[in-house]
Amino acid sequence: MPSATVHVAADDLHLTGSYEANGDVLYLSAASDEKSAPAQQTPEGHAVRLDRDGRVTHVTAINARWLLDQHGELVATQRDGRRLRIDRHDIAELLD
Repeated sequence: MPSATVHVAADDLHLTGSYEANGDVLYLSAASDEKSAPAQQTPEGHAVRLDRDGRVTHVTAINARWLLDQHGELVATQRDGRRLRIDRHDIAELLD
C-alpha cells in the first residue's frame, strides 16, 4: 500500500493510506492507529483521530481530490486549533 508523509506542526507522521475515487474519500492511518478510539470531526468536514498524546493517527478526508484540485492542499483544523495540512505532493501516489 502506498504511504505518505504528512507534516503537522514540527512533527512528521508516516501515514499509509488509500483513496476511494467513487466517493472522493482519502483514508490515512499511522501504524499505531487505535481503530476503536473516537475521531473528532473538523470544521472542514474531515475526521481526525488522535492518540493519548495528541498525535494524529488517522485522517479521513472528504472531497479529497476536489479540494486538492481547488486549493492544492487539504486542511483539517483540530479542536485545539492545530491545522493539519496535507499537500497534493505528499499523497500524489494515492490519487493515481
